[in-house]
Amino acid sequence: MSFSFHPSLLKMCKRACICLGLIALMHTGAIGQVGAAPALSSEPSLAVPQVPQAVTGFGASAPVVRQLPTIVLGNQNKHIGIDVLSEYWVDEAGDTTIGQLLSRQSGTALFAPRQHAQRHRIDGKALWIRFDAHITDPRSSWFLEVSLATADDVQLYWRNAANQWVKLSAGDVVPRTQWPVLDRFPVFKLNPDAQGPSEYYLRVVHARTPFSAPLHIYRDTELTAQREIEHFFLGGYFGLLLLVSLVCIGLSLVMRDKTFLQYLVYIAAVGASQAVYTGLAAQYLWPTATTWADHANFFLAGLALVVGMWCVRIVAVPRVYLPRIDKMALFCITIQSINCVLELIYPTIWGFYVLTAMSLGLTLIVYAVVWFGWTRGEASVRWLALGFLPIIIGLVPVILRNAGFLGTSFFTQYGLTLGSAIEMPLLLYGLVLRASSRSEVRARAAGLPTRDALTGLSNMRGLLSHIHGAMTRARRYNQPYGLILVEMLNYGWFVKEHGREIGDRALLLLGTRLQLVARDVDTAGRIDENHFVLLVEGPCKPGYAAKVAARISAGAHRPTDLLPVGASLKLRITCALMPDPQALELGDDANAQLGWLVACSESLPDEPRKSIRTLNF
Repeated sequence: MSFSFHPSLLKMCKRACICLGLIALMHTGAIGQVGAAPALSSEPSLAVPQVPQAVTGFGASAPVVRQLPTIVLGNQNKHIGIDVLSEYWVDEAGDTTIGQLLSRQSGTALFAPRQHAQRHRIDGKALWIRFDAHITDPRSSWFLEVSLATADDVQLYWRNAANQWVKLSAGDVVPRTQWPVLDRFPVFKLNPDAQGPSEYYLRVVHARTPFSAPLHIYRDTELTAQREIEHFFLGGYFGLLLLVSLVCIGLSLVMRDKTFLQYLVYIAAVGASQAVYTGLAAQYLWPTATTWADHANFFLAGLALVVGMWCVRIVAVPRVYLPRIDKMALFCITIQSINCVLELIYPTIWGFYVLTAMSLGLTLIVYAVVWFGWTRGEASVRWLALGFLPIIIGLVPVILRNAGFLGTSFFTQYGLTLGSAIEMPLLLYGLVLRASSRSEVRARAAGLPTRDALTGLSNMRGLLSHIHGAMTRARRYNQPYGLILVEMLNYGWFVKEHGREIGDRALLLLGTRLQLVARDVDTAGRIDENHFVLLVEGPCKPGYAAKVAARISAGAHRPTDLLPVGASLKLRITCALMPDPQALELGDDANAQLGWLVACSESLPDEPRKSIRTLNF
């Protein structure tokens, strides 16, 4: 079966991307970072662990042309976003030192004012950001936060009391244990000894993705409260991830479906990618592994895409309904897998371009698979389609940000985190529905050799197996069992007058009535077109066998909407207790016993007013 994109599908994807872009633009610059880091305060136990490094040789400098006002940090302030209160300059060569910078800007307007959520492409370059701040409350401590956990190299310069430049360093190239403040974001304590306005220079080196991280200044108490909130939300996210993982393991064992284990791998890949992207992994798992911290973000993001697309292929099975889409998905998976390996060996800007392109391609493919799965109308497929949508929606702003169309904001930073948190329970429920339906299908398929396809009762093979077991128990415990033969006399009339469908309804109705009469230990079976047998397990007495036969006969006359108006089942019922003393020559042959019962029933004379006959009691 071939598949081609319908114009309506292309329009839908286009409108969806435009809407998501507008939503992301509305969220651009949103304040409120969600994450986890140790609490910070001015107490000695939480003081800055790194001793500031003095940069000698650059004391007093020539006057600098200033274009922005001084940021006042007083009692009334707790948190200030300083994006539009700072100015920037891009070092094209990327090797300018603080001394050279001061010499170049003397008497000139080297810096330009920054705009809100401004994006800087600084691959192979360096971004310098300057601002002035005045701490008017000496009793409080203030911290500068660069809200990007994956920043490569961030340095803050300010003058100490001896008029020497102090440098503080953070970023992936610096071990977390050597950061000025052990945090998931680069955080720097502002000059605590300043008696007046202080001049600050921030140097940022960040490869591949555009740099647009917002800058915030927090009071120590406000930063502590912010981190507590981040602890709560990210702890809840990873707790949910762990819970769903444990449920997947349990369901894979109970339902014997490997799809749950494949989904577990996908959850693990997404969780690892988010742990790196939010900075928690580098803070707690590998605080000194700078090389791996620098490579892990792109490698795990690409790996999560590969595993996610593979999971979509397994769950939605596009190779059956959308073979062309499935081939495109396999191509993207192959390219992205190679790119992930190259990312570890030799990371380049081209690897980032491939990652962005494959992310866009895989997103469009998943959109197509999810849309087609929704149109199929199956409950499990629709739940799976609904489960994939949140993370797809969360991925679009990330792609737009990586491509430079959006700046860093709450939605671009945590859209995938929120999307995956919504996705996990929805997709898990869809997988449970899918596994349940497949389990039912497998159970039906396994029962086909011993079950009648129309009524669900035992067929001849299954019934003979149960009769053989009853014979063995009767001989061992000297307890007779009963065989009740039920023949539908008006089956041919139903077919002739009302059609095959009504005849099948009559057979199905009779099978249902037999199941209602039978106990859990009894077995009801269909041996040919209109003959049914009920095996009554021993010990079976003559009175009980007659009572069961009477209940079957009474059920035949019960009104039902399945049959034509005024019609009912006309039955002929023959009862026997087995093994029969007069038929010892049958031995342990279940087929011979069943044949003897049918032959005896046919040899008995018809009595119109008597529907129940007995053979040996």
